[in-house]
Amino acid sequence: MSSLWKKLEDVPREVLYGLFLLAFIIPMLSPFGLPIPISADVRKWFATIDALPAGSTIMIDMGYSAGGEPELGPYAVAVTHHIFKKGKLKSIYMATSIDGVQLWETLMAEVKPEQYGAKYGTDYVHLGYMAGTETAMAKVGTGPMPSTDYKGNSIAQMPVMEGIKDATSFKLLICYTTGGDQSEGWVRQWVTPYKTPYLSCVLALMIPTMLPYYRAGQIVSLVSGATAGQYELLNKIPARGIKSADVISICHILIFAFVVLGNIAYYARKASEGSRKGG
Repeated sequence: MSSLWKKLEDVPREVLYGLFLLAFIIPMLSPFGLPIPISADVRKWFATIDALPAGSTIMIDMGYSAGGEPELGPYAVAVTHHIFKKGKLKSIYMATSIDGVQLWETLMAEVKPEQYGAKYGTDYVHLGYMAGTETAMAKVGTGPMPSTDYKGNSIAQMPVMEGIKDATSFKLLICYTTGGDQSEGWVRQWVTPYKTPYLSCVLALMIPTMLPYYRAGQIVSLVSGATAGQYELLNKIPARGIKSADVISICHILIFAFVVLGNIAYYARKASEGSRKGG
């Protein structure tokens, strides 16, 4: 019997690596939707959008780079689904990141606004990349708005721009970003002077930097992109976030199981060897 316990203690690393590889592959192909806790900040973000009255306009900054898309992209997708699903909200996008326009097109291709009856120019528009970061934020905040969208089309006659003059025309500000210039810049350029409610989604490693603004009440809700699965559960539209959450959950379960199994095998072997010596 001790030889069996010894084998369980010394599971070949190839077996362990193989199991962890499956833990990555299987949920990515077919997510299980394992239950995960939903943080108060994600719930607050969801509730903030849910509480917007019909006709409200949201300014959304695509401020993240291509390198940050795997973390922030799924959260942006989940929120965009929520905005279009709720309906009767207007979304005006801009990009303070040079990758922002391309990533917005990728976002829209994944969300497919037409499935909610949303139309470009009527329900949403993208103003394009604006260089200068805080300079661009300040310019848009004071108005007037740019005269063309990201493709150079005039926006003067677009219904989505009706009544939009400056920062005071917006009920909410959302920023997805991989950079402190953007996440902190919006506080300085919009929240402080105009008191615009601000939702911030940043890389997990940026959370400590942004916490002082959050605790000061300058950010309504602060989250990392890694919480996308939680938002998808609230919105009941599973996507990439749920897949990532499943991978993390299954890997944790495997680690816990092997730690328990290893300890059981160790003490069982010791007990078996002790009883043989005693006999």
